[in-house]
Amino acid sequence: MFVISNFLLAVATVLKVFIYFEIVAILVSALLSWITPYKYHPLRQFVDAVSNIVLSPLRRFIPPMGPVDITPMIGILILVFLNIFLVQTLLDVAVRIR
Repeated sequence: MFVISNFLLAVATVLKVFIYFEIVAILVSALLSWITPYKYHPLRQFVDAVSNIVLSPLRRFIPPMGPVDITPMIGILILVFLNIFLVQTLLDVAVRIR
């Protein structure tokens, strides 16, 4: 059973790192959209590509509200929920199995 426990711990840790990385990418993308008007800067293209993993599906369902884009805020809220619910559940199951 310790193998399954270690596997769940590893999955939870990787998922937590991915969620934190996505949150930072969304925040940096939102800040760069205000600061740098250059869409073709390599850093901005990388950050936008990483943040669009979460934001692109949300933009299909959430209509734009004038000049304000609320999808980064909703994306961050969803990621925080997943971090608290899914990652913590995986960690708790892994500890109980051990």
